[in-house]
Amino acid sequence: MRTGNLTAALVAVAAAELSLNRLAGRLFFPRATLSLGGGSHAAAALAACGPFLFQLTAVLALSVLVASFSGLLRRGELYPRAMRFSIVVIALVFAVFSGQAILRGQLAPRFFLYLETSFAFLGLLTAAAFIRTPTLARVKAGVVLFSLPGILHAVAILGAGWGQGAETATALARGGEATLVIAAAGAPLLLSPRPWSERHFVLPLATAATLTILFVLGLAFRFDLMQASALYGLRMELPAAGSLAGVAYVVAFFGWTYATTELCADKGGMRLTGYGLGLLALGGYDAGSPVELSLSLLGLVALAVGELRAAPYADHSRPRVSAGDWRDFVGRLAGAAGDGTEPDDAPPEAVVVEEEELEVSRIHTHRRGHPIAIKLLRRRGTLVELDTTVGRAGHDQPSASIERHRRWLARSPENRLKLTRVKTGDPTFDQKFSVHGDAPLGDVNLRDRVARQQGDGVLTLWHGSAARYLLAHPSSIADAPPAFAGTVAGAAPVDSLVAILDTMADLIEASQPPAG
Repeated sequence: MRTGNLTAALVAVAAAELSLNRLAGRLFFPRATLSLGGGSHAAAALAACGPFLFQLTAVLALSVLVASFSGLLRRGELYPRAMRFSIVVIALVFAVFSGQAILRGQLAPRFFLYLETSFAFLGLLTAAAFIRTPTLARVKAGVVLFSLPGILHAVAILGAGWGQGAETATALARGGEATLVIAAAGAPLLLSPRPWSERHFVLPLATAATLTILFVLGLAFRFDLMQASALYGLRMELPAAGSLAGVAYVVAFFGWTYATTELCADKGGMRLTGYGLGLLALGGYDAGSPVELSLSLLGLVALAVGELRAAPYADHSRPRVSAGDWRDFVGRLAGAAGDGTEPDDAPPEAVVVEEEELEVSRIHTHRRGHPIAIKLLRRRGTLVELDTTVGRAGHDQPSASIERHRRWLARSPENRLKLTRVKTGDPTFDQKFSVHGDAPLGDVNLRDRVARQQGDGVLTLWHGSAARYLLAHPSSIADAPPAFAGTVAGAAPVDSLVAILDTMADLIEASQPPAG
């Protein structure tokens, strides 16, 4: 499940269905559903688009549901291995009955009980799987709180459907509603993994305050209309405006609005978490159709997966650099890497492109007459890949590679160069590094510089034409001085990278065939 595409489309379509079908078509303009043969054009359009949006929401929800569970199980994300068989079976049952409801336009009561049972088990397994993830304790509490209302309500319906006591079912339903209020009120404190110093407060606070004031005014002056809207839309019965429960609902509305705005305005996993909150609200508490159950289930899964993907924002063990400091660093690196030897028609350039959580910085310049290409890949403010090329490699196979022996052993055979390992004659160097192919490491000074600068990267050489240095393991970048010192605030990382460029140029020149 990715944050921009089908999930966002589902939120938009479901919101339109709520507004035009459940509220406008059934509550505010109920006669519009009977006016296809007459009446105003607006009424006819409303009567036509309401059922269409409902069917579109149903098909899109089922499609996203199947794609989401397929992707999660294929990648091994969220659900541990011990749960996957159960998840496959239960999700398949849920999808089959949801698809049957879409095709036939209705679902028999006993089949709806099966659907509720699948929903309850999937919600329970999702909450249990998320508790096992390496996320903050408060985030786990928030996800569990949002999973309990649906589970408790499903258990209440199942108990009533299988002939259990009505009092028990009512108590479970009320407990689920109270849990939902607590979860929504505590959402701003529980769900965002960012520390308070990194959060933005203006937009969510302004949005939540404005909508909450409108909500309170509606309760005070048109309680009947607000009550009917809640029943038709979110399947919840609002308490009296002046009661203690009414105040709790207002606080919950503020908390849900604040958290949803804050998370949707962010990026990556946090935006997916915001979509999950929206889907949970659009599905409603007392889901009365398979479509609403699908929306609620997808909301819970999006909430859990989004929090899991956003968990690195709470990891303070790896340094994160602000956008301004990073652009300053890229500019200094571009200036230091070039030495003015580029041709007149190839000016140096540095470009930083940001997309969601991923940021790519590219530098093109010349040094010692060789073209230089540097690519720096950042995710969540932390460098995760350094790819530097000196010269032009073309499409030829590499002539040699140099990397730490333990890293070479950790790679799968298909990702290793099919070159013979060569010993340099230096026992200390050969014990740590694997040299495959013909690398010009006979010079002691050059060999010492390679050993000192290599880190956990892979250095690949094309004789006389190009060299490439790739440092692509996230943990190695934080632990591989002096290639990168964990911070870009000073000049040391720039000097270290320039030294690597010079070493690569020396390897290219040392590997050139003799003249004539």
